[in-house]
Amino acid sequence: MKPSFIALAVASCIGLAGCGSDSSDAPVPVDKPIISADLYLRGLNGDWGTAEHAKLNYLGNNEYETVLRVARGSNQFKIADPGWQIQYTYFEEPAAFDKAQEYLPKPDTNEACMNDDCNSEITFEDKGYYKFSVSFADESRATMTVTKATQEEAEKYYSDAILDPAMVHEGHQNKEVKLFANYDDSSDTVIFSVKDPKAELREFGISTTTELRDALDQGLVINEQTGPRVVSGDVAFDALFALTMKELDQLAVSEIKDGNYNYNNPIKAEVFETGAKWHYVWTRDLAYAADLSLALMNPTRVQNGLNFKLSAFRDTTDQQYDGEQIVQDTGTGGSWPISTDRTTWALGAERLLSALDGEEYNQFAERAYKAISNTLETDRLAAFDAKSGLYTGEQSFLDWREQTYSTWTPNDVNAIGSSKALSTNVVHYRAIQLAAKLAEEYDSTNAVKYTEWAEKLKTAINEQFWNAERGMYVSYLFDNGKDIAVDKYDMLGEALAIISGVASDAQAKQIMANYPHSEFGVPVYFPQQPDVPVYHNRAIWPFVTAYSLRAAHQTQNVAAANNAIQSLVRGTATNLSNMENLEWLSGKSFIIHSDHGEDPSLDGPVINSQRQLWSVGGYLNMVVETLFGIHTETGKLEVQPFITSWVRNKLLAQSEQITLENFAFKGKNYSVTIDLPEVSKDETGYYSVENVTMNEEGHFHVTLGALVNVDSSITLVSGVKPYASEDSRVYSPQEPKLVVKSVDHSVSIDVTSKYNVNLYRNGELIQKNVVAQSYSDTPTGFACYLAESINDKGFRSNPSQPVCVGEEIRIKLDGEYQPLKDNVSVVTVSKDSGLVKGAESFTAPVTGTYQFDAWYNNNLGQLNTGITNTVKLLEVLDDAGKVVGLGYLQMGHIGENQGMRYSTPIEVALEQGKTYQIALKDHFNMSYLTSNETYIYAGGIEGEKNEAQIADIRITPLM
Repeated sequence: MKPSFIALAVASCIGLAGCGSDSSDAPVPVDKPIISADLYLRGLNGDWGTAEHAKLNYLGNNEYETVLRVARGSNQFKIADPGWQIQYTYFEEPAAFDKAQEYLPKPDTNEACMNDDCNSEITFEDKGYYKFSVSFADESRATMTVTKATQEEAEKYYSDAILDPAMVHEGHQNKEVKLFANYDDSSDTVIFSVKDPKAELREFGISTTTELRDALDQGLVINEQTGPRVVSGDVAFDALFALTMKELDQLAVSEIKDGNYNYNNPIKAEVFETGAKWHYVWTRDLAYAADLSLALMNPTRVQNGLNFKLSAFRDTTDQQYDGEQIVQDTGTGGSWPISTDRTTWALGAERLLSALDGEEYNQFAERAYKAISNTLETDRLAAFDAKSGLYTGEQSFLDWREQTYSTWTPNDVNAIGSSKALSTNVVHYRAIQLAAKLAEEYDSTNAVKYTEWAEKLKTAINEQFWNAERGMYVSYLFDNGKDIAVDKYDMLGEALAIISGVASDAQAKQIMANYPHSEFGVPVYFPQQPDVPVYHNRAIWPFVTAYSLRAAHQTQNVAAANNAIQSLVRGTATNLSNMENLEWLSGKSFIIHSDHGEDPSLDGPVINSQRQLWSVGGYLNMVVETLFGIHTETGKLEVQPFITSWVRNKLLAQSEQITLENFAFKGKNYSVTIDLPEVSKDETGYYSVENVTMNEEGHFHVTLGALVNVDSSITLVSGVKPYASEDSRVYSPQEPKLVVKSVDHSVSIDVTSKYNVNLYRNGELIQKNVVAQSYSDTPTGFACYLAESINDKGFRSNPSQPVCVGEEIRIKLDGEYQPLKDNVSVVTVSKDSGLVKGAESFTAPVTGTYQFDAWYNNNLGQLNTGITNTVKLLEVLDDAGKVVGLGYLQMGHIGENQGMRYSTPIEVALEQGKTYQIALKDHFNMSYLTSNETYIYAGGIEGEKNEAQIADIRITPLM
């Protein structure tokens, strides 16, 4: 208790009858906690939300306690309130057990921290129940002790545990046992049972020997619900569909919340939340899930969610852009247009439109068209590179910088903003196509324009992303004056290119044959990043697997289809849930490297949620679209199953007939029954569809025909252990480091790498597969150098950080300069600055193309999140005041109070001897949208913010 509180209590008793007496009217001291907000342990088990078990329960006298069931392995966490306004962390070394340790408020910078967000770290050697005891002497620090909980302490917080998984099968009639082989020659056993197989609504039990994520119970009871269900005679197949439908129902909520919005207070919305650990709605998650199947399973709730991700501009902004935009959620460097995959929304909208009819279709179609059109028009300004014909911005979904990009990009996110990603360009292509289709009804002029945009974008993707040597599209292009195609590949981008018609039939077949798989599934990214923990890196994501299954179906690659189906079934069965992700080389929901004497910092997936929305969508898509063959692309329900011989002979070996019942579509219920052929040992092909009939009640009956043997294969990686973090068969090398110096009239480039390297100048390859050493170069004009390492399997690293030398022009801005740090003064350019001109004109020394970028500070938010990426229009004018070139500068978050970075560049052609002037104008960022009025950080509740502290504009010749 604070001394001031004691003094107040004593003073209040002086001269008062009854103070210190036994009177029942005596005042009772109020036990008021120093921290008034609710506090949570955020991050343990990878759950950064505010789960009920993670809440610290107030015991009185400024002491708190909770017990958590925790899985083995390393965790990062903080003590924090729901809105992240209060954060305590033990950040200099890993936390210990049975020891009181002081947790301090999160520092302003990460310089003294173990990791990039100053999180506490703790490693649990055994799964089980742990008690966390926290106390406060004052607001400056918390003291916490972590101990193993006693049985009594555990039962106080977990009263409904299933201690014996066998209990979920008690009283059940039918039982099926399945073994799933592991990478180490062991196997996991999953038992499925059903209480009464003939019941109208069945009860299933599933138990597993797999060590589950978050130390969850290894048994589960599923009570079938009204709605779609599968009846096959195979207990496992039916139970897994029932489990997935149950999880879909659990994800259907009436309110959502996120610590970044509305101070974590609930927001009313009849939508799907994102997962067991993710209680909000995000554009890409919902869109991909809707596209995979959810728009068919529950069109009303999907429509609510898609509408939730549309937003008009705030009344306080001047730029209304004629209505709504698609929301780009918080993200890298402050979001859009560093992140630009908000056009994924169109995939969900297109699938939803196929399930709507009448006035409901008309209303949503018109709203969707306007939102997509507005989004495309603004992206065309701030996120389109006319020189390449491609859209700039981060990879779709692969948005954790060091997981897939160069290790230095988390500290210089503008490099991601100026790159071009395959997946992001393909979803723009899809959005443009849908806009063109809808424009035929609403705006014929735009229909012609968007059709032309789509055709040109498809051509540009094929010309610049296709790697003929690998037989795949590269994942992204790195901007270094000219684009460099990286030696990285991602299955989401590849699959989207196939199913969207960007890839030719020949390209599609090459991709599915060449993209590496393990026996457990397809990785979302290849080759893997060295010394980076599992999340996107080294991971299977079931929703991406579902897209790969679509691509396999389209290309009739039976091997890829079988791999995807077994991966989806295994992941859901062994984990008793549709998990967010799995480690690629083991199929496990968590790999602990210290079990094998390896670095525990590589453990992962570092975050992994049960019942992840798009994973649920992926499993349902496999069953509903692939196996039962339900398609609605034309707006009508059509049935064309794709059943391989492996599916028939392994997955459905117990079945003679499979039926999908109670499938609702446009107000009518349908069912599909498929007669299966005899079981055989042939697993090389798929069954043709011989006949499909439908009766008046909407019951489809499918007869399969002969087995079609096709020449299909996949590239299968085997013999690599999941904890072998440097195997050159699956890992790319570390990128090199460069030191560049001007020496007389030449440039010295020192390249450090244990591998051979490629060396580039301004995007041109000047040294190929050479030893890493010192090189000399004589560039003309300004030169930026970077390098790639090449390992013994020929895999190239991500690019090194560019180092630039040469003459440059620096132009100060009009305005009041203030010192930022030693030798650096800046002028603040905000939303309300109006037109900001250069303080002086300049003359072009030679005719050619010049790059313009800003040297700036933007510390409005963290490097990995936010909505305040600063976006300004830069105009270059000749001496007559005519605009000769323009473009949009992005000044993403830099995460340092006094740090400086260069913005994304624009390119303008100038003539020798001519005089020019520059001018900056405001544009907009995501903080301008009404959807972010409840965002609790910069650009949110206190008003939109599009602001940077700019030292000068740099002008360099691009020769």
